[in-house]
Amino acid sequence: MGLSEAVIRASRAFDSVAARPWCVQPAMPILFFGDVDAYRASPLRVLTVGLNPSRWEFPADRPFSRFPIAERSSGGKRSRYLDAMSAYFSTDPYKAWFSAYEPLLNGMEASYYYGSRASTALHTDICSPVATNPTWNKLDAADRAELKNDGGPLWHMLLEELKPQIVTVSVAKVHLEDIAFTPLTSWRVIHTFRRKADGNRSAQPYQIHRRWYEVGGEESLFIFGRAARKPFGLLANIYKHEAGAMALDAYRGRSGLLVG
Repeated sequence: MGLSEAVIRASRAFDSVAARPWCVQPAMPILFFGDVDAYRASPLRVLTVGLNPSRWEFPADRPFSRFPIAERSSGGKRSRYLDAMSAYFSTDPYKAWFSAYEPLLNGMEASYYYGSRASTALHTDICSPVATNPTWNKLDAADRAELKNDGGPLWHMLLEELKPQIVTVSVAKVHLEDIAFTPLTSWRVIHTFRRKADGNRSAQPYQIHRRWYEVGGEESLFIFGRAARKPFGLLANIYKHEAGAMALDAYRGRSGLLVG
């Protein structure tokens, strides 16, 4: 089936709410961010996870500046749509947000930017492929439920197709309940960071959790750290890199972890 069905469902999810005042317009659904071919060819398939796309993916003055291929394509051809998603990090990425994930990826020898590290990562959104204004947490509960009704199953379909080996999640902890894949272990803390980058003791220790799931018939390691305004926002970059290295070690040692 490939990604064709996921593209169709993303388009339907967008069209179903296009008339809502909080749906960013002009815009389009964002199924994923990043070079999907490079991701598939990587020695390690790594995905990051957020809630839904930011409204800043479609700047008011130039709405499709981050996706010029999609703007130029005619008839909504699926191949051109996927090209537009794949070209995101080589075009005009929203670095103010994605830079928060990059140190963690680097610790896993991965990056959103093709050729920067051994593996090329993708970003996905667990709740919806639709950009909203206001942000997710400021939407009414009914509107969030409507978006998740399409977006949740779509995200699971996408991951079944992409078969990630490591999935890094930094959202409100309640959204871990939305992960419907078959768990192979419980959530466990793999490390607690107790100090800030300056060496002073942190008032709130920061925990990194892991859990194994079956995704697309394969074992996938999920890594979770609570979010602030940005992914892993409460953790200094030097510790994000360290956390990424720990995640990589946990994946490489997976045969000894799949118990309990």
